[in-house]
Amino acid sequence: MGKILALDIGEKRVGVAISDQLLFLAHPLKTIQWQGFELFLSELKSIIEEHGVTEILVGVPYTLKGNVSQKTAHILQIIKKLRKHLDLPIMEWDESLSTKQAHGILHRVGKKPSKQRNKIDQIAAVIILQEYLDSK
Repeated sequence: MGKILALDIGEKRVGVAISDQLLFLAHPLKTIQWQGFELFLSELKSIIEEHGVTEILVGVPYTLKGNVSQKTAHILQIIKKLRKHLDLPIMEWDESLSTKQAHGILHRVGKKPSKQRNKIDQIAAVIILQEYLDSK
């Protein structure tokens, strides 16, 4: 059984989380600085190979009413491109409010979110992945 990689794709950064081998727990892995699709894809392929990833979960930011916004459409386009370039199942997960939850977590542990932007993206990816794992 392989691991699941979760992505919280933003305009400037991509938070990355990974599951454990048993698919019980999500762990923060890293933050990728967005420098275009090709560099992102290259980094993603390295992570997939290094960690034995067999599935990818991408957070999709639907509106609170479940509609598609401009940001949602952008993420769906990235997912479409990933599916063309990667030979792995790529699943979508509604990630509404995951970034707000990440901010709340940092506040509770006494950290300022404005100084922890890379951590926020990783925590958001962990939240997305853990919700998915818990749903199974």
